[in-house]
Amino acid sequence: MKLGVNLGFLLSGLRVALADPHVRVLMGLVTALIVVATVFYRLVEQWAWIDALYFAVVTIATVGYGDLVPRTVLGKLFTIAYILTGIGLFVAFAAALTQRMVAAARPEER
Repeated sequence: MKLGVNLGFLLSGLRVALADPHVRVLMGLVTALIVVATVFYRLVEQWAWIDALYFAVVTIATVGYGDLVPRTVLGKLFTIAYILTGIGLFVAFAAALTQRMVAAARPEER
């Protein structure tokens, strides 16, 4: 039963966080950047859509398994720029989302 209560509490905090305009703007920017990267890798590296999306998400989340690697010079240069801009944006989104969820969980701020 406690898992159900905690999951409900987590989902409630997530709903509150996603209603915050700042969090929504950051989420939109992260989503747009992932979409741009996915299309880029599909067109330039000629990867399947799922591989391009997978690489875009794994790269921006700093996981970097190494199973896919850009082969073209343009792909490598884009990936450098994508990492430098994307990681900061992704971390800002994750921090804002977490901060808002924690604030929603505090009784004095509800």
